[in-house]
Amino acid sequence: MELFHRPEDPAVGYWGKRTSAVDWCESNYTWSYYVAEFFNTVTSLPAAFFALYGLFLAYKYGYERRFVVVNLMVGLVGLGSAAFHGTLLYTGQILDELPMIYASLSILYAVLEMDSDKKPVYKYLAHALVAYSVVFTAVYLYLPSFFIFFLLGFIAGILVLIYRCSIIFRNPNTMRHQKAFIVAAIGFYVGGWLFFWIPEVLFCDRIQALNFHAWWHVTSTLGAFMMVLFSVFQRELTRGRKPQLNYNSIMGVPLLPYVHIPEQPEVAKITRKNSSDSDSDPLEISNASSANPSRKTKKRQLMSNFR
Repeated sequence: MELFHRPEDPAVGYWGKRTSAVDWCESNYTWSYYVAEFFNTVTSLPAAFFALYGLFLAYKYGYERRFVVVNLMVGLVGLGSAAFHGTLLYTGQILDELPMIYASLSILYAVLEMDSDKKPVYKYLAHALVAYSVVFTAVYLYLPSFFIFFLLGFIAGILVLIYRCSIIFRNPNTMRHQKAFIVAAIGFYVGGWLFFWIPEVLFCDRIQALNFHAWWHVTSTLGAFMMVLFSVFQRELTRGRKPQLNYNSIMGVPLLPYVHIPEQPEVAKITRKNSSDSDSDPLEISNASSANPSRKTKKRQLMSNFR
């Protein structure tokens, strides 16, 4: 499917002739013989970095498994996007677009199930999302020119996510910085789509040198990162783990926010004490006390013998 008002790019590099259904606006093999769309490829990789950062935090602070899945999917989007733009092969396109669907659905699950306790809020939500992913994947692979349907499915998932976040935003109990994360996440993602993605599609022949799709990668990566932060904080708040918003500094500048879960040494100490008490056998304590009578007891036994 051709989206842009420009002729086929004749450039051929290391990966051979283009086999993907879409050729984005950036000129091919201009900066490197080994990379088809250089700027689009480079700007895809930060998503993988943020995913690794999120996986490290999930391991360190014990976030729920759902956020491990979310970060894995976001990481696959970054790597798949780099493979797509770097090669312009149909295989790379698959590795880019399918993880985008999976990532949006995993984030949607995390937001919709944010208030769940021991039982899920929506009983069959996980099953429905997995079934949708399987059916979508099968149809996508069966129809190579499925791009427009992929686009509509992806946009539908994003719209549901925005609607759910708007409900949380209007809740008076939602913290101020959480509302800021919602605004930033939606602003970066939707704003980038409106001001970079769409103009490049419509006016590629006029603005090709501006690399708007690469800028869309930057804004969408930041939007996804903010959405994951928001979801983690809100979920840990629901779990009663007293989350705190902290920042990792780069050269003294606080740049990388993360959700910190404070340690509770008193609780740990009490737990250790209770476990050590429970390990002792009360029968053994009773036998020990009877086997070692007190001095007063011995005196009474001695007086009784004289009587």
